[in-house]
Amino acid sequence: MNFTDLKYVIEIDKYSSISMAAKKLYVAQSNLSRAVKKIENEFDIVIFERTPKGIATTREGQRFLDHAKEILYQVNNLTKTYSDLADNGVSLRISVPRASYISEVFSEYLRTLNDEENLRIHYYETNSMKTIQNVLDFHFDVGIIRYNAMHEGYYLSLLKLKNLDYKMILEFDYLLLTSKKSIIADKHIRCDEDLKDCIEIVYGDERLPSGDYVDLTDNDREERMQKKVIYIYARGSHFEILDSVPNTYMWVSPVPQHILDKYGLIQMRCGAYAKYMKDVLIFKENHVQKEHEKNFLIMLREKTREFGCYF
Repeated sequence: MNFTDLKYVIEIDKYSSISMAAKKLYVAQSNLSRAVKKIENEFDIVIFERTPKGIATTREGQRFLDHAKEILYQVNNLTKTYSDLADNGVSLRISVPRASYISEVFSEYLRTLNDEENLRIHYYETNSMKTIQNVLDFHFDVGIIRYNAMHEGYYLSLLKLKNLDYKMILEFDYLLLTSKKSIIADKHIRCDEDLKDCIEIVYGDERLPSGDYVDLTDNDREERMQKKVIYIYARGSHFEILDSVPNTYMWVSPVPQHILDKYGLIQMRCGAYAKYMKDVLIFKENHVQKEHEKNFLIMLREKTREFGCYF
């Protein structure tokens, strides 16, 4: 067995398909099949079994893959650490929700790195489940997930199951973001009826593994099906829509004032009607922070103090 073989079986598990994994790795399927057979013979286990729907990972195979991912993570960490020491560069990989306050801190952080000769930074905006997967697969050093407080038990159980540590970053009531020209701009929003003539903007990929929306109960989903909704998949486009499409709105975390001014928007507190949300930092249990990662998180901590909550 070698590290290449481990990478092969991890990719097969990721895509539940030898052919798909081969395509992503740009290698022949026979190479992957040989790697699986070699490892199964060496450890006397069955990692994958064929089903009518394709390749499925066995229970013992999943345990093996968890160890394999951990080994590759440690090797990559070792390589990355000494590579960073050698070229005196900055390396950061972070997966986050689509949040203006986080992206603003990230921009400020980048400006502090102007004098660095070598930068390798990955900033991935996505939904919570994808961020968890990003950290689990060791593609990202840390992640920030967002969830409705009513689903906290689900997420904390999931993090424990996946051996992920966490730290609270920000707790907040969702704010209603809309144009100053909107018909609800001067209203007190306290119920669905107050928004009946408006169009809601929603990130279309905010789902649980079951396919349910992260922050919706069954009744909420039925109500939303009766509303006017625009689903988007990239942060930034919603500002243009809110500014140019009449009577649109979106539920968001705090937005910096200069962005509100730029697009002619306002953010409104809606009391008990707004969902209570949490942004949480997640990382592997054995994760060791690097200096530049600490600096980014320090800057993020300062930003959250503006909202009355910090970690």
